[in-house]
Amino acid sequence: MYLLEKNKLEQVLEKWSQIAELYTPQTDAGQVMLLPYDQSTFTMDYINFAFPVKEYVFSAKEILFNWTDKDGNLEVFAPEKPLKDCIYFGVRACDAYGMEYMDHFYLDGCRDNVYEAKRSAATIVAVNCVVAGDNCFCSSMGTGPFLKSGFDLLLTPSGDHYLIDAATDRGRELVDVCRDLIFFSERDFSAQKDVIEEAAFDTFHTSMDTGDIPRVLEESFKDPLWDDISTDCISCTGCTTLCPTCTCFNVVEELESPADGCGGCRVRYWDSCQSDSFTRNAGKHNPRSRKDRVRYRIYDKFKYIEDRFGYKGCSGCGRCIDVCPASIHVVDIINKLADQRTSDHLHETDVLQKRGAQ
Repeated sequence: MYLLEKNKLEQVLEKWSQIAELYTPQTDAGQVMLLPYDQSTFTMDYINFAFPVKEYVFSAKEILFNWTDKDGNLEVFAPEKPLKDCIYFGVRACDAYGMEYMDHFYLDGCRDNVYEAKRSAATIVAVNCVVAGDNCFCSSMGTGPFLKSGFDLLLTPSGDHYLIDAATDRGRELVDVCRDLIFFSERDFSAQKDVIEEAAFDTFHTSMDTGDIPRVLEESFKDPLWDDISTDCISCTGCTTLCPTCTCFNVVEELESPADGCGGCRVRYWDSCQSDSFTRNAGKHNPRSRKDRVRYRIYDKFKYIEDRFGYKGCSGCGRCIDVCPASIHVVDIINKLADQRTSDHLHETDVLQKRGAQ
């Protein structure tokens, strides 16, 4: 365990900014974003970033490769953009979990070389949450508010200090850069951290009944609630755009016209299962209605991903709730369905008992 005085944090950040591209919490147009370090707009007064950290390793739009066709000779080559080592400071538990899931999706099995290159250049310096936002529910999902994995270096606020855990060689290298500011301690702070974490749990305003979500969803596919929600949804795709675990993308060819021939690039950009065009087929046939799309997102986040990969599809960050202009609240949806299924089971039990008594 290492210790850092809070009033020396910016000195540490200055040193880190000299060895890599450093991204930190920055105030920007009334929000806190993960942006290049600037002392004048740096802040530690934030709940979470407006956008998920995944955008730095899985870009909203990125070139997969370039190609040229000169007199019938086709050449394919990687984008000429050297990657720099990046430090992402201030990452919260929900985003760190999202990154772990993205790693599994893009690196286990068939490895995505574009994602792998960016991820390999990334160092995660996380900060444990001590206060939850109004719509945060990571405590229900088991992904926060404190991190158990998914970081290189972890800071826990404690009084006038940060308690620091180094989980990887990269994390320890960052500590070594600041040996005059970050000090090793042989004291066991685990009990102190447990107290801080328990206090953080007490700050949550939003909670989800996660006791038996897969069963609840299995029994709720035709629930009338989906009709009500789909009427409100305007398919803006804000929920999926801000989700730390959404991996969907589309691929297009962008053409160019060099003077000595023709060429272009293959581009990947984020797509959304909430978009009308996501499942639209040739001839404009679409097998998914708006109700199907709305329902699919909930099932994907709380059932399909876990069934297929063994990971929770939702990190509990609450961004989808914050951004939705129609006030669609994923926690309320799950809780209402759980309550309805409980009510249905009680009614069925009551009916059977009455029949047995006759």
